[in-house]
Amino acid sequence: MARGAPKYKNHIITAINAAKLSIEMFNRVNGNHSQQASLIFNAQAWELLAKGLLIKNKKNIYRKDGSTITAEQAVNRLQYILKLITNEENKTIQQVISLRDEAIHGILPRIDDEIIIHLLYFSLNSFNILLKTNFKTYSINFDKNYLSIAFKDYTFYSNRVSKLFKNSRKFNTQDNRILYLLDRGISFAEKKSNNKMKSFNKWKNEIKDRPKKARIARHLSIYSYINKKEDVRFIPVHVARGYKPEIELKRTSNPMSPVVVKKTDPNIDYPHLTSDIAVKLKINQSYVAKAVRKLKIIDDDKYCTRIRTSRSGSGVPKYSDAALNYLKEYLEKHPNFNPYK
Repeated sequence: MARGAPKYKNHIITAINAAKLSIEMFNRVNGNHSQQASLIFNAQAWELLAKGLLIKNKKNIYRKDGSTITAEQAVNRLQYILKLITNEENKTIQQVISLRDEAIHGILPRIDDEIIIHLLYFSLNSFNILLKTNFKTYSINFDKNYLSIAFKDYTFYSNRVSKLFKNSRKFNTQDNRILYLLDRGISFAEKKSNNKMKSFNKWKNEIKDRPKKARIARHLSIYSYINKKEDVRFIPVHVARGYKPEIELKRTSNPMSPVVVKKTDPNIDYPHLTSDIAVKLKINQSYVAKAVRKLKIIDDDKYCTRIRTSRSGSGVPKYSDAALNYLKEYLEKHPNFNPYK
């Protein structure tokens, strides 16, 4: 290290290099050992960033025997001592560290991509924010766009973890091992006083102590995490010149629903204006405008979309053939229907 350079410089530079490698390892086309490598480098990035921040803030990172504190301890201090990350961020990073420990000291089971993507994305997003906030000079080496391509349909982290719950008592299975590794990381982040992650035997015994009829999922730390933490998916958006992509989030009664990417040409999929429907059904245009609202046709994207114009801020409604047929059949069955009431 050059004379006069801050003591944390090498920590931060190495942390940035490790974070980049965690992205590169995960995105390898020939992905042998890519999950293990991405987790190892991501955890190293956080350990060195955390220790660099502790050094910068004049906090001790050494134990009495001269060795440095562990990665999980260093990250915990970012939350509980320096107050630079939230508990939710801490829980995400501790899951990475827990999986890293298994990858280094044992055999890491194959983990669904949704789980790894979730942890890496939110981990790296927090990493980037901390860099820009505390080490602006160095952050330009990381604050970039990195290519990631997905051709396969994915669900989310919360979907995949929910499927692991049924294996909570099947202690010799790989799914149970994954559930333990994720849960122990989150559990570690719940207390400032924690110094060591929970052993598998201790975690297993805690589950065994629960009555068999108990819903084990509700007694795990990860249950609260998946119900509070946002999910993430990478979706490529193809946009023709002159079109603007819009992303709409909708509540669903089925949390296991996959992401649906729908590409439409409004002029083809929604060919009818309100006036067109009035002409085709031989009714008043005002009647149509009231009817589509009364029957909630205008609120259903199966039937209606809005085309933005310079004159209309909310957009001009256009309707699909399905909307036209639905309204036609409804009026035939209900000849006395009055949308003005």
